[in-house]
Parts: sequence; C-alpha cells; structure tokens
Amino acid sequence: MKSKHYIIIAGVLGTAFMAGSAGAQEAEAEKGFYVGLSGALAAVQDTDIAYYDAGGTFGGTGATDRVDGHAELKNAAQFAATIGYDFGVIRSDVEIAYSRNRISAIALDRLNGSAVTLTAADAADVCDYLEIAGCALSGNKISFSGGPKVRQLSALANVWADLPIGSVITPYAGGGLGIAGFELEGDGKARFAWQLGAGVHIAVSPHVGITVDYRHRQAQGATLPYDAVSGTTIGKIRTNSFGAGLRFTF
Repeated sequence: MKSKHYIIIAGVLGTAFMAGSAGAQEAEAEKGFYVGLSGALAAVQDTDIAYYDAGGTFGGTGATDRVDGHAELKNAAQFAATIGYDFGVIRSDVEIAYSRNRISAIALDRLNGSAVTLTAADAADVCDYLEIAGCALSGNKISFSGGPKVRQLSALANVWADLPIGSVITPYAGGGLGIAGFELEGDGKARFAWQLGAGVHIAVSPHVGITVDYRHRQAQGATLPYDAVSGTTIGKIRTNSFGAGLRFTF
C-alpha cells in the first residue's frame, strides 16, 4: 500500500513540476518587446468652462467680465499606438493617443461670480461671440450642432500587471503618467495627465493578441488666452474610453 501511495505522490509532484515548468516557459516565451494599435470610443465628461473678456462684454460692470459654466461634448473616436516591453507578468509601455470631441452644448450659470438666468437674447449674444450658428436655448443651456472641437493628444508612460489564469485570456490592470496636450479653436496647452485602466488580452497566436479594455484619463485644466484681455479657461478634462486593438510581441 505504501508503495502505491509513494507512486501517487510522485505522480502528483511530477505533474505539478511539469505544469510549473510549462508556466515558466510560457511566461518566458511571452517576454519581449511589443507594439500595439487600438481604436476606442472616447467619452469626455462634462467639463468646466469659462470665458473672460473686457468689462461690459457679457453685460457686467467691472473691469473684466467672466461667465462660468460647463461644456457637454459628443462621444468620438480615439486612436492609439503603443510600444513597450513585456517582462513576463509586468509590462511597461509608452502610449500615444489622439481624439477630438465636439462641444455640443454650453450651460452658463454665473456672471462675475453671481448666478444668472439666460434669455434668448443672451444666448444669441453668446453664439455671436463664439461665432457659432444654429443655437437653441433650454434653461441656461445653449445647444448647437457646429460647435468647436476639443482635440487631445496624450503621451503616457504606463505600467501594467498581467494576471495569468492558464488560458488564452489574460486579464490586466494598471495605469500611467504623462502629458496631454489639448487644443480648442487654435489655442492649446500641454498639461500633466494620468490614467487608470483594465482589460483582457486574448492570444490568437504566440505573438499576436486582441486587447479589449477600459481606461479613465484625466488631464489638468488650463487657461487659453485669445489676446491680452480675453480667453477661455477649461477645467480638468476627464475621458472614459472603451477600446479594442491588436498587440504584436517580438
């Protein structure tokens, strides 16, 4: 009986050793440089926005007029390219991403810090000031079809942790830091940005895989001056993206 037990134990240990060796060999095989291409749906959350100009421009009485509110943006396509290195369980890469979301509405609720209620004439004046046609007023929200686009170009250094589960599907999560440049009506700034994300990698061959993921990116706001007395202030830009792509490992 004891000899049978020894045989069973030896068999189990041998199987575990071979599985561990196979896992190590698999992790070793996955190491190396990789590149990725992806497309995503980029949804920008409502963003704080303010316009400032010389006193009297928006009906104020001070030396400077400022109207505050928030902008609503349409969803848009985002395209990204990645180059990195897979260390086995940890990956590090640099990602370049580009998107342009059109502003579809602006809700303005404060003039020089005081609450205001917009009239149809006020909305027409704002649209003339912004050189936007086809405006419609609902409450304090001005909607339009041909609004300006917010263009974002980001470069982020990321670290990702893969979670091997013994199948062709590998979940991963991580994040990164970097710079996001954004531009509105020809004026732009580069600001600090960060992102967090999670997804899955589906291996279709030893060196090619499909990625599906979600990411949340946030870029600091900035003031974009038109001239010495006027400009636009944009708050933090928060983007949620849902994407898919291809990863090639070498």
